[in-house]
Amino acid sequence: MTNPMIDLMQQFNDNAVNAAKRVGELNMKTFETLTAKQSEIMNYGIEVSTKNAESLSKTKDPQEAFAMQQEMLKSYGEKLTASMQESTELLTEARNEWTVIAEDSAKNVAQSNKQAIELNKQSLTEGVAKSVEMVEKAVAKGTEMTEEAVAATQATAEKVAEMGKKAAPAAKKAAKKAA
Repeated sequence: MTNPMIDLMQQFNDNAVNAAKRVGELNMKTFETLTAKQSEIMNYGIEVSTKNAESLSKTKDPQEAFAMQQEMLKSYGEKLTASMQESTELLTEARNEWTVIAEDSAKNVAQSNKQAIELNKQSLTEGVAKSVEMVEKAVAKGTEMTEEAVAATQATAEKVAEMGKKAAPAAKKAAKKAA
């Protein structure tokens, strides 16, 4: 004969573990996608800077060199803006998925609570306290990872911008030298 309270707690814990796994998988997917975006934008920045430097070294007309730099900066700015928008959309989607997971967890908790009340009010109190703590930790960890991913994205954007700023004087120097 099985104990209904133990069965209920087993089901409750399985739901919490499944929710934690879903959050972990979502966090990993989000992190991987953001990392790929960062790598893509950095590679694009390097590529654009290299092409710009090559073009500027071949240009003798300062006006043309300036126009080329403006176009490069515009192109890079547009790509960076698009990448940031995509990252924002990704994080919004991840937040929405975390919300669904939390809502699913809340539904599972509510159902378990109803059953637990019928079985034993004390068991309910202990079970809910443990599960809420697990859900809060999972959500807190997800939030922490998201904040880290956003910070990493911002740092990458700043580094790429700095690379552009560093490349600009060399390009100007090359343009002056060519002129």
